[in-house]
Amino acid sequence: MKQPAVRPAAIILAALISSLSAAQTFTEVGLTVLGNVNYDSRSASFADIDNDGDPDLLFQGGGPGSNRDAARQLFRNDFVPSGTLGFTNISASAGISSLDTTGWSAGWADVDGDGFIDVYLGQQNTSVSGFPDPRGDLFRNLGDSTFSDISSTTINDPGFVQNVGWTDVNNDGMLDLVLGMEGPEMHELYLQQEDGSFLQLGASVGLQVPHGTKAYGMAMADPDKDGDIDIYISTCQGGGNIRNNFFENRFIPDGQVFFEDIADTNGTQYMDNTYHAEFVDFDNDGWLDLFVIGADQFGSKIFHNNQDGTYTDVDEILGHPLIDNTGADLNGGKAVDYDNDGDLDLFFHDHLAGSTNVARLLYRNDGDWQFTNVTTAEGLSESNRGSYDSPWADIDMDGDLDLVGTTGSSVREKVFLSNASENGNNWLFVSPRANGRNTRALGAQIYVTVNAGTPEEVTYRRECNTNSGTFNQSDLPIHFGLGQATVIDTLRIVWPDQTETSQTNVTVNQRLIISEPAPPTGGSAWFIQ
Repeated sequence: MKQPAVRPAAIILAALISSLSAAQTFTEVGLTVLGNVNYDSRSASFADIDNDGDPDLLFQGGGPGSNRDAARQLFRNDFVPSGTLGFTNISASAGISSLDTTGWSAGWADVDGDGFIDVYLGQQNTSVSGFPDPRGDLFRNLGDSTFSDISSTTINDPGFVQNVGWTDVNNDGMLDLVLGMEGPEMHELYLQQEDGSFLQLGASVGLQVPHGTKAYGMAMADPDKDGDIDIYISTCQGGGNIRNNFFENRFIPDGQVFFEDIADTNGTQYMDNTYHAEFVDFDNDGWLDLFVIGADQFGSKIFHNNQDGTYTDVDEILGHPLIDNTGADLNGGKAVDYDNDGDLDLFFHDHLAGSTNVARLLYRNDGDWQFTNVTTAEGLSESNRGSYDSPWADIDMDGDLDLVGTTGSSVREKVFLSNASENGNNWLFVSPRANGRNTRALGAQIYVTVNAGTPEEVTYRRECNTNSGTFNQSDLPIHFGLGQATVIDTLRIVWPDQTETSQTNVTVNQRLIISEPAPPTGGSAWFIQ
C-alpha cells in the first residue's frame, strides 16, 4: 500500500516530539496541528463524525465578546487516512457555523440508530443582541460530515441548558436526553418514543426539584448495579453548603421512570461549591465511586462506594483533603489514565486566575487514594488561560490520551500531545456496538482482568460514554491502561440490556470494535478495527 506523503507539518511535529525529555509526557503542538485559532469557547468535545476511526473536535458555546461570536467550530481530524496529525475546520460545510453560539454544552450520541453520531447543543436563553434564538439544537448527522437541525420536530427546549447527557433511562433501547439547567429553570428529561419524537417528563418523574440550580456537572451510570442508570447533578452556587442531587432511578424494580433524590441519605450531600462530576471506579473493586470537583477554591472530593448504597468521603479515609489545590478555581476535569499504568489519575481545568494562577492541574494516582501533583513534571504547567473544561482523546491514534486545552479569546487553543505509549505500559481501546437504536451501547459496562491467578490480579471497570462531566459528553472509545500486563485474561461486557459477553486471552495494544450478539441466539461478533 502506498504510504501517505510526509507533509512539512509532520516533520515539525516529529521534531517537537523527539525533543521531549524522558520525564515529560506532554508537548504542546497546537500551532502545528490546529493552527493559530482562539474561540473563547466554554469547552470542547470529541466525536468521530465521519466513522473513519479518529476523533474529530468541536469547540462549543461562548457568548458575545471579542471572539465568542465564532466559538462554535467543528474540526475534522485528518489523521485517517493521511497518517499525519492535523485538523481541518469544516464548520461552514458541516452546517453549524451560522448558528447562535451563546451556548455552553454539547452531547454526542447516535440518537436515531443510523450508525452516525448526532449532537445536541445547549443554548443560553438570556436575551443577547445578535443571537435571537435561545433554544437548544438537535442536529442529525447525515453521514457525509454534514448536519441537519431537527429540533423543531424533536426537542425544542427553551431553557438555559448547562449540561447535556444522552442515556437510556427506561431500558427500551432508545436514547433519552437529560438536561441540567441554569436556574430558575428546572432540570429536564426528554424520553425518546418509537417514532423518534421525544416526550418531556422532567416534572413528572422527580427530576425537577425546587433547589439545585446551575447544573455545572452531571454524571450518569449504574453505581448500585441494579440495572438502570442513576444521575448525579452537581451545583455551582455561592454561599456554601449548597445542595447537589443524587437521583436514584426507580425503573428497576418499579417498572416505570421515576427518580428519587437520595443525596441526603447516601453520604454525597452538601459541598461548598461544585462543578464537574463523574462516576468512576478508582480502587478497582468493581463499584463506581463519585468524583466531584470543587469550584471557587473549595476542595474536590472522591466519594468511595461502600457497596451498600452509601458513600464515604475519601478525605475521612485519608485524614486530610484529597489534593493540595488551595487557591485554584477548578471547574472542569476528568479521571483519566494519562500514563497507561492502569489506575485513574486526576485532571483539573482552572477557569479563573486565583491565588495559584494555574491553567490546569494533573495529579498522578499512586494507589491507596494518594495523588501527587505532576503538572509541571509532565509538561502541562501554564498560567491561567480561561474557558471551563478541556477534553481528552487519542487524537494521533498511538495508544495514549492527548489533551486539547481550551482557552480564552486572547490565547490560541492548545493541544498537548502525549508520548505515554512509549513508556513501556500497554493499552486497549474498546468500541462496543449494541443492537437496536443505541448503537454505541451507551450505558454498557466493560471489565478487563489482567494478571489472573497472581497477587497482581486486577479487574478494571470502565463505563461507556455516560459521564457528561462539565458541559460536554464526548463520543469516545473506552480506554484502558494496562501497565506491564502482556495479555488480557478476560474482557467482559455488560450490555445496556444487561446481557453479558466475554472473551479470553485478548491481545494488548489494539483497538477493538465489539458487536453485541444478535438476539435471540446469535454468536458473538468480534473484529479488530
